[in-house]
Amino acid sequence: MKASIWRLSIGLALPLLWVISSARAAEITPRCPLPASSMLFELMHDVPDAVVLELRGNEARRAIALFNPLPKQRSDSADRFYIALRPGFPFSRLMIARHGCIENDALVDVRVAVAIKRAVRRFDVARSF
Repeated sequence: MKASIWRLSIGLALPLLWVISSARAAEITPRCPLPASSMLFELMHDVPDAVVLELRGNEARRAIALFNPLPKQRSDSADRFYIALRPGFPFSRLMIARHGCIENDALVDVRVAVAIKRAVRRFDVARSF
């Protein structure tokens, strides 16, 4: 008889604990709502001919400084800048990431993306001399 009481109390306690833990899990927000790796994978999967350029460090800071005047929210503390170009398509996607999470992105004219890319590269070439 004692064994059946223990089984019954464990059988009642486990579902109760499961309900409580799932309710608490719903309150926790994910650390990274939009990971850069999954967004880039999705982009490359949907558009296989796209070219994605990743800028890091000083190049990313300069590209973000050029991106900030665009009509979108500012991103000052990011560490990566992505430019996704598609040949023959009039728009390009600019993405800013911090610690692997997309913080800000914009769909812009391809000429804006190419101008940002050229400005960053020119600055690096000028500093190397």
